[in-house]
Amino acid sequence: MVNFSLQSVYGIALLLIYLKINLSVTGNPSCDSGYIENCTSCDPGTYANESGVDCYCCQVFGQCKIDSLCVPCARGYYNPASQKTSCVPCEKGHYANVTGKQECDGCEAGYITNKTGSFECQPCAEGEFQNKTKQSSCNKCDPGGYQNKTGQEECLRCDTGHFSNHPGSTGCTACTEGEYQNITGQTNCLKCSPGYFQNQKAQAECSMCKIGTFSKEEGSPKCEDCQKGEFQNVTGQSSCDQCHPGSYQNSTGKSLCEPCQITHYCKIFGCHDCKPCPAGTYGNQTGLVDCLACPAGSYSPSTPSGVTQCTECPIGHHNDKKNQSSCVTCDSGTVCNKTGCINCDPCPEGEEADGRGLSECAKCQPGTYKTAAGPSLCQECPDGTYNTNSGSQTKQDCLLCPEDKFCPSSGDSPQPCPASAYCPAGSSDPEFCNTLLKPNKIKMTCEVTSSFIVVMSVIGIVVLVIGVFVTYRVRRYYRLRAGQPDREPLTKSGTHVYTGL
Repeated sequence: MVNFSLQSVYGIALLLIYLKINLSVTGNPSCDSGYIENCTSCDPGTYANESGVDCYCCQVFGQCKIDSLCVPCARGYYNPASQKTSCVPCEKGHYANVTGKQECDGCEAGYITNKTGSFECQPCAEGEFQNKTKQSSCNKCDPGGYQNKTGQEECLRCDTGHFSNHPGSTGCTACTEGEYQNITGQTNCLKCSPGYFQNQKAQAECSMCKIGTFSKEEGSPKCEDCQKGEFQNVTGQSSCDQCHPGSYQNSTGKSLCEPCQITHYCKIFGCHDCKPCPAGTYGNQTGLVDCLACPAGSYSPSTPSGVTQCTECPIGHHNDKKNQSSCVTCDSGTVCNKTGCINCDPCPEGEEADGRGLSECAKCQPGTYKTAAGPSLCQECPDGTYNTNSGSQTKQDCLLCPEDKFCPSSGDSPQPCPASAYCPAGSSDPEFCNTLLKPNKIKMTCEVTSSFIVVMSVIGIVVLVIGVFVTYRVRRYYRLRAGQPDREPLTKSGTHVYTGL
């Protein structure tokens, strides 16, 4: 089918009308030579143009001198019979796209013409259709259908994943994320159910949330990851489950929880991380809800990662309670000679532990003793006694230092008394006499020597002389002040023994 523009058709029609009017106004041609005989009738699809002498002057209208002078009907017109002087315009729904048509053709399905004299049919616009021929109008597509081409006999059903909700649609709208449509020709989309999602447009179905994810609401465009401390091991779920005590999950989007690693525990639901066993406890297996208590005689310190077993208290230490982070040092007077002591043992009589954290008792040193078992230390022997044995259990083991001996240390044997001193029984130090005295080892005292007597006599004379001299000088001083002679016999007798200086 040859297409011509509508303006061209209008132009030709106006030209023909103009010529016809002009001819009728100015009058028909003159037949001065007379009418023409034996003219030929114009065939169907043509007409005799009476504006020319060769047709007008024929005795019969619709004839021309020769058939070549007959004018074919213009496009958009037809002539079903012979011997006509004009052509008829095509009715609505019909067209003539070539000249000389005896009848107009009906518009095909999908095409229309809504005016007479058409030389072509117009295609139905997008969103319209016409399933019959020879029609002057198109029909709009119903909701749920569309047509995106012109000149179509029918509308198309919207594909799955699409919809149209108004008549005359030129295309279908894709279902958005979170929606679907699994039937063709629909006017709306459906929302994905909880536990399902759709992250693309124009889909015929929703997808189930995979394990480790969930969707809570209708129309979800995506599934959310299970949070830390949660899991989901089934597809198509609307929520996640919390990790049970003894397990944890420190990542998102997981399908299971991990058991607490060894030396760790979790007491509650929904743990993100398990905590290390605290001081005084231990964990020797996975999945612990609570850590195990260290028994008495052992301990565990606080560490960043916990411990798998408790440590026995070292030698010299003890622990009489459980859940302890350290052991207690044995006090002075008690000992522990093995690991894992719950209590420290007191030293027996004759033995002591002179310090903290000792593993064994030591025998009392020479010069000491201990009379009863217990935490007390060995006692020193009294001054003036001695004991050269170790491990003494009674005070009677401390012996009195003998006469003419002294005992500076209770743990050593008695020492001989020096010649310049005397030492009674029970002496811890010798009793030394002065230089001018001598010891009496029988009486246990110091006695005067001849040298001591001479020295004391000389000292007495010197003291006497000094006294007389001082007395004289004092008396002289006072006499001089009183105006008396400064010289006078020292005695009142007539014999002059000494008159002074």
